[in-house]
Amino acid sequence: MAHSAFNHRLQQRRKARCLTQQQVADQLFVSRKTVSSWETGRNLPDLFMIQRLAAIYQTSVDDLLDTAARSVTRPVTMLGPALAIMAVGRLALPAWPAMLLLSDVFLLGLAVLLVGWWRQHFPVLVLRGGALILSILLVSAAWNNLFAMDFGLQLVYLLTAVVLIIPVATAGGTWYRRQRNQQVRG
Repeated sequence: MAHSAFNHRLQQRRKARCLTQQQVADQLFVSRKTVSSWETGRNLPDLFMIQRLAAIYQTSVDDLLDTAARSVTRPVTMLGPALAIMAVGRLALPAWPAMLLLSDVFLLGLAVLLVGWWRQHFPVLVLRGGALILSILLVSAAWNNLFAMDFGLQLVYLLTAVVLIIPVATAGGTWYRRQRNQQVRG
């Protein structure tokens, strides 16, 4: 029963390409009866044959199997480099204990975002929002402690903020292009 939709799609794709079962069988180096058994549901093609059928019918395997392609890519972030910059600045630069504690808080925030990104616990909006908030806090901490903070630590805070804000700033263009492409298709 579950195979009937697949079998029907095979037959539809073949007829849409104006091919006979014999022509498909010749291209796949199988018998016409094999193609017929796939289309009637008596047998199913193996994965290699499904790939070849998709090529013959000029469609994707996902379309032939009627499955949506899943995106397993993660959003682009600069959390790793930002964490590295912050950790090196924290360990290498001399600072007052209060500034070291503030650096530890920022490191903890970066680590939480990085682990959430890596384990895919947070949606993209939460990651980008967290990076934006963290970068704003870093800039404000560097600005508010302008004379109390060492210049090297200020530079680390500002550089970390810039590294965090780059993917957030470029994400808007990606969102806009995606929306425009959907409107053109729709």
